[in-house]
Amino acid sequence: MRRIRTWTSILLVSATGFGVGECELPKPEPVLVQELVEIPGYVEPHTPGSGMPEEVLLGPDHPVVRLLGPDPDLNKVHYLRTAMPRPDGKPPRVITILVPGFLGGGTTFDPLARDLVRALPGKLEVWAIDRRPNQLEDRVGALHAVEGADDPRCTISPPASDCPIFEGAQFYFSDLDLAPTGNFPGPEDKDVNLDGDLDGQLALVDDQDVSRTAINLVQNDVRAFFAYWGIDTYVRDWKILAERAREIVGPRGLVLMGGHSQGTSWSTVFAAYDFDPDPDVVDAGHAYLDGLVLIEGGGIGPGSLAPLGLAGYELTVRGIAQFGLPAFLEEFSGIPLVALGNSGEVASIAGHFQPDEPSLIQRTPTFGTGIVGLLLSAPATNQAVAGFFLDDDFSPISAFRASIGFSDNGPNQPLVLPGLSPFYLAGPADDGSGLRSWLDFDEVDPACVDPAVSPGCAIVDNGPPSDPSDPTAPPRPNGVEREVSSIDDFLLTQFGKANGFEWYFVDRRVSLDFSYGRDSSSLVAQAVARDGLEGPLVITRNAEVDVPVLAIGGSNGLATEPKSFARYLSSIATPEEDQTVVILEGYAHLDPTIATDNEAVDAIVDFVEDLVWRRSQE
Repeated sequence: MRRIRTWTSILLVSATGFGVGECELPKPEPVLVQELVEIPGYVEPHTPGSGMPEEVLLGPDHPVVRLLGPDPDLNKVHYLRTAMPRPDGKPPRVITILVPGFLGGGTTFDPLARDLVRALPGKLEVWAIDRRPNQLEDRVGALHAVEGADDPRCTISPPASDCPIFEGAQFYFSDLDLAPTGNFPGPEDKDVNLDGDLDGQLALVDDQDVSRTAINLVQNDVRAFFAYWGIDTYVRDWKILAERAREIVGPRGLVLMGGHSQGTSWSTVFAAYDFDPDPDVVDAGHAYLDGLVLIEGGGIGPGSLAPLGLAGYELTVRGIAQFGLPAFLEEFSGIPLVALGNSGEVASIAGHFQPDEPSLIQRTPTFGTGIVGLLLSAPATNQAVAGFFLDDDFSPISAFRASIGFSDNGPNQPLVLPGLSPFYLAGPADDGSGLRSWLDFDEVDPACVDPAVSPGCAIVDNGPPSDPSDPTAPPRPNGVEREVSSIDDFLLTQFGKANGFEWYFVDRRVSLDFSYGRDSSSLVAQAVARDGLEGPLVITRNAEVDVPVLAIGGSNGLATEPKSFARYLSSIATPEEDQTVVILEGYAHLDPTIATDNEAVDAIVDFVEDLVWRRSQE
C-alpha cells in the first residue's frame, strides 16, 4: 500500500551518521563547501566545440565568442555541488542530483542542499544542475554588484551614486527620460543611481579584459544549435553526471535523481529514457538510479493527444535551426526574459544588502508594464518588491509563490484576474514612510482582518482538499497557509556562484519533446522503420521504472494532494510500498526548496536512511 503522510513537523534524524552498523569515534567536524563544477558534457554535433562536420561555426564578433572567448565549447555540464567532505577522505554514500524547474537555475536548491548535507554530514552530497543555456548569460553587471556590495559606498544610507550595486545595474540599464522629457529627473523618470543625471549604460570590464557597455545577448543566429538542445541532449548530459556520481559512491552507494516543479518532469523522463540507439539494446535511465525525489511536481505525464510524426518532428527542428522559429522563450508576463533574469539578479543583491532602501529595480524599465508592472506599482523597499513579486499573498502566479512574510503598512486590495490565483494588490504606504516595507515570515501577525479597512490576511484557510474518493476531482489548494520561509533565504538563491534564473529557456524544442509525454514509442517506431535506429527522442522505458519514489507536495502549492502524483505513480513499475507521498501542510510552491526548519528535508532524510538501510541488508 502506498504510504501517504501529511506532515506539519517531524524530528530531524541524528546528524552523526546513518545508524546502520556504524560505531565511530568523534572526528573533526566536516565543513560545508559549495563549488560550481564544470565537466565535459554530451557532444551534440551541431553545438560549437563539437569538432564535427555539423558544428555551427561562430565568427569572432559573435556574442558567444565575445562572452566566452575564441573557440568556445558549449558541450559542458555545470552543477552546483554542496557537500561536507569527511575528514578521513572517504567518499559520500549518497549523491542526489536535482533538476531545477521552469526558468530555474542551479542555486534554486541552495537552502535545501545545505540543510540536507548538514543533516547527513559526509554521507550525502547534492548536485544541483545548471542547464547548459546558463553558460551564455552575461553576468558582468550582477557579479560587479555582488563583489562590491560590502563597499562603504553601498552600506551608507542613502547609498552613494557610485555604489557598485548601482553600477552593476547601470551596466544593464540606462536612465530613461520619460514624457514629459527635458525635466529629468521628473517623477516618472528612471534614475538608476539617483544622481540626478541622465546616465547611459555603464562600462565594466568583463572576463575577456574588455571594457564594454553592450551586453552580449544571444539572438536568432544561435538557434541553429539551440534547435538541437532538446530532451535528448539534456538527459545525455545528465547521464554523464549519474555515471560520475556512481563512480564516487560505488556499487554499494546510492545515486538519486529528482527535481522541483518542471524538474520532476525532467528527472522522470530521464528515468524513462533509452540511451542506446539500437532497437535491440536497452540502456534505460532508471538503471543508473536508486531512487527518485519529486518536489512540488507530478512527474512526466501522458503528453498531448496527437504529437507529431517523424516527418513533422524533423520539419519543426529544421524550422528552428534554419528558418527562424523561436528557439527560446522570449518573454514572461510581458517582460523580456533576459531583462527579467538580469534585473532579478541585481534586485536580489539589492534586497539582501540594502533591504530597506528604495527599490532599485523600480528605477529601471523592467517592471513598468504588464501584470508585473501592476504588482509592483506602489513605491517600495528593495525587500518589499521581492515580496510583492513572490509571496503567496501578493503574487497571482502560483509557480512563483513562497510563504515569505507580509506587508501591512498600506492597503492591500484583494483581486482575482482570469487565469491567475487570487492575490492582494499593494497600494502606496499609509504610514508616512513613503515606501511599502516587508515583514519576514517570523514577524507576521496571523490575525486576518477585513482588507477593505486594514492590511488583510497573511495566513488564509484554503478549506478542505478535493474529494479523495473521486479521482476525477482535480487537486486544489487546501488547509491553513503557513509562513515558513525567510525572504532573505530566497534572495540568496538568486546570485553568487550561479544564479537562480534561466535567461534563455530553450522552449520550442523542449515543448516539442515534452508533447510526447512519457512515451515516444510511435516516433521511435517510425525512425526504426526508416533508419534502423531509434531516432531523436527515445522515451520508451517508463513502464519499467522500478526504483523507490519519494513525492513531496505542498497543500498551498501546485502538488497539493496525493492525487497530484497518482497519474505518474500509476504509470511505473515501482510497487506501492516503495511509493511515499508527503504533503507539507501550508507550504507554497517554492517553500520546499527554501523553508526554514524545512520539513521537506526531514522527508528526504527519512527516505535516504531507509534506502541506505535496505542496501546494507542486501
